[in-house]
Amino acid sequence: MLASNGLEGLEKFKQNCYDMIITDINMPLMGGIEMIERIRQKDKDVTILIVSAYSDTEYLTNSIKAGIQGYIIKPTSMEQLIEVLEASIDYIKAKQTQKAYHLSLQNQVDRESKKRQETEALLISQSKMASMGEMIGNIAHQWRQPLNELGLVIQSCKSAFERGVLDAQFVESRVTKGMLLIEKMSSTIENFRNFYSPSKNQSNFSLIDSINKSLAIFEGAFRNNDIECVLEYEEGKDWRFYGYSDEFEQVFVNLLSNAKDSLVEHNNFERIIYINLKSVNSRIEIELCDNGIGLSNEVKKRLFEPYYTTKDDTKGTGIGLYMSKEIVHKHLKGTIEAYNKTFELRGKSHNGAAFKITLPHAKEREDAL
Repeated sequence: MLASNGLEGLEKFKQNCYDMIITDINMPLMGGIEMIERIRQKDKDVTILIVSAYSDTEYLTNSIKAGIQGYIIKPTSMEQLIEVLEASIDYIKAKQTQKAYHLSLQNQVDRESKKRQETEALLISQSKMASMGEMIGNIAHQWRQPLNELGLVIQSCKSAFERGVLDAQFVESRVTKGMLLIEKMSSTIENFRNFYSPSKNQSNFSLIDSINKSLAIFEGAFRNNDIECVLEYEEGKDWRFYGYSDEFEQVFVNLLSNAKDSLVEHNNFERIIYINLKSVNSRIEIELCDNGIGLSNEVKKRLFEPYYTTKDDTKGTGIGLYMSKEIVHKHLKGTIEAYNKTFELRGKSHNGAAFKITLPHAKEREDAL
C-alpha cells in the first residue's frame, strides 16, 4: 500500500493493519517523524523503517525516540535494502512467534486457573456434604438421651394406667416432662441451624465463644463416647479475632471431629481432648490435643492433602483438613500445623496428636484488611 505524503500514510494505517512501514523523513503535509509518533500512539509493535538522505545525529536521535526498528541512509544499494528488509521480516516473524507463544501460555494459564477453580468448588461442595453428614450424626447423638427419656415418659403412662393410678396430676406431670424434652430437642435443631448459617459480615468475634459453640455441637457425641473435653485459657485476655466466625468454627469442628474419631477408634480407656489458648506477642495460638493414636510420619506428610484419609470410605472423605488449611491460610491469614505431643492434665501425662492454629490478634488483623 503506497501513500504520497505523511498525512495520507497515517490515514491508511488507521484504516488497515500492516506488519511493516517504510517511510521517508521529509514528506509533504506531514513529516515522517510526526507520522511515526502518531502511529506509535495507536500501535506500539508495528515494525517501522526509515529510508532517508538525512544522516545528521539529530534525525537519527529523533527517529530512535519515535520508535523505529531500522534507519537506511540514501543512496543505498539494492543488496543493502534487501538485507535490511530480510532482517526486519525475521524480526516480525520472531515477534509473531513470541506473541503466539504468550497467547498459548495465557490460554493454558486460563484453562488451569478455571480447572483449579472448578476443583476447589467441587471440594467445597464435598466438604459441605461431609459437614452435613457430620451434623446429622451429631444431631442423632444429641437426641439419643432425650428420646430415651421421652420413651420412658410414654411407658410410665401405660404402667400407671395398668396399675389404676393414672390421674390428672400424673398426666399433667408426664405432659410437662415430655414437653420439656421436646423443647430440648427443638432447641438442638435450632442450634445446629444457626451454627451452619454462614456469617454475612466480618466482625470482631470471641474465639472462646466460637470454640464453645463448636463444642456444643459435639456434646452428645462426646457424652455417648465417654470423651472428656477440657478448655483452658487465661481470663481477662483479649481473645477476639476479626473475620467470619463461621469459617473459624468450620475449621474447629473439623479438628474436633478428627480428634473424636481417633479417640473412639484407638483409645478404649481415658479419652481426653485438651484445648489451650495462648497469647504470644501479636499472635493467638490455639492448640487442640488428644490422647489418641497420634500421627505417623507418613500421615504427617500428607495430612493436609485433598482426599487423603486414614479412615475407610464410609467414615472419611479426606477433605476436612485440606479445607481447614485453605481457610486458615487464605481467609484467616494464619497458619495450621500438626504434630505429636505429650501434654499434662491434672498431674498426668498424655500422648497423642496435636493441631495448632496461629492467628493474628483482632486489631492487627483488622488493620491489615
